[in-house]
Formats: sequence, structure tokens, C-alpha cells
Amino acid sequence: MFHLLKAIIWITGAVVIALFALRYFGYELNRSYWDEQRTECVEMLNDCRDTLIKKGTDGAKEGCQWNCIDLKKLLLKTEESGDASE
Repeated sequence: MFHLLKAIIWITGAVVIALFALRYFGYELNRSYWDEQRTECVEMLNDCRDTLIKKGTDGAKEGCQWNCIDLKKLLLKTEESGDASE
């Protein structure tokens, strides 16, 4: 039991240190990614469904993108400076 508690404390500490290090280097955790991406995926799937209904399976192969995940903005994003005039 003691080893489990000790491991939880070490993991929590490592996560906290990693978050501070990310902020120091100009990154922040993208906490709203899944909410934003879900709406985009639903729209893409609705378009694909409409294409599938209109053109059949041959049309779906041409117009449907099944990959909804954008790896560039997945979990980390760079912090943008507030003053863009410089």
C-alpha cells in the first residue's frame, strides 16, 4: 500500500513539473481540444453521410475523410503573445 501511495505522489509531482516546464518553454495544454474536435468530426461525418446517401458507396470513397484528428493542434499549442504590433 505504501508503494502505491509513493508511486501516485511521484507521478503527480512529475506531471506538475512537466506542466511548469511546458509553460516555461512557451507551450500550454490544449484542454478544449476534444470539445472542438468533436463538433468538427460530427460535421464531417454528417457530410459524408449525405454523400453516401446521394452517391452510394463509390461516392463515399471519393468524398469522405475518416481522419478527424489534427495532430498539429492535438494537445499542445504555443502561447500567443498579446501584443501583435511588435
